[in-house]
Amino acid sequence: MKTALIIIGVILLLLAAVLFLPISVNIKFKDDFFLKFRFAGIKFFEIEPKEDIKKKPSADKMSDKKAENEVVTASKRIFSTLKEKYGFSGAVKEILRFANDVLSHIKSLLRNIRIKRVCLDITVAAEDAALTAIEYGAVCAAVYPVTAALSICAKIGLRQINVRSDFEGKQPDFWFEATVSMNIFSLLIAAVKTYSEYKKFTVRNELQ
Repeated sequence: MKTALIIIGVILLLLAAVLFLPISVNIKFKDDFFLKFRFAGIKFFEIEPKEDIKKKPSADKMSDKKAENEVVTASKRIFSTLKEKYGFSGAVKEILRFANDVLSHIKSLLRNIRIKRVCLDITVAAEDAALTAIEYGAVCAAVYPVTAALSICAKIGLRQINVRSDFEGKQPDFWFEATVSMNIFSLLIAAVKTYSEYKKFTVRNELQ
């Protein structure tokens, strides 16, 4: 009986240790959301868009016209759709609004979340210099609330925030990446709250 209790106690301690060990989550946004989960350095789950825009269907499987249409369909990522609806600065504002909403709802959890690194790189470019300057101001105004919330609520290992204007080019760009570490309890709560905000984001922007 005593031996059985010891074995049960050891198993419970091991389970508790596993539950409180940190899980690493890598978040990327480049036209769409990508998530990668690691436990003890080993990847165990990954979420990425269903279709790979880099892979063009072979001509053997479909006609050239159909293949072309398939590539266009596959390329319709979240950011591309938002940019068509609101323009580049409007799309950036919507993505950052979503990020700010998530941070507001998981504020109480941030003390249990370690942000190892966060990188945001935005290039603003438009048809002319005047429009580029206007877009740049709008993007900077959208970036500030998110960076302010992160600075107040969480300790960040590495932070790289780069917002620049390209007056000579016409190709804007938006890219975000973060790596965070948290225990499974914080992860589950954060996942539920994030998903709730994501549903609001997709409904608001008619992305469903």
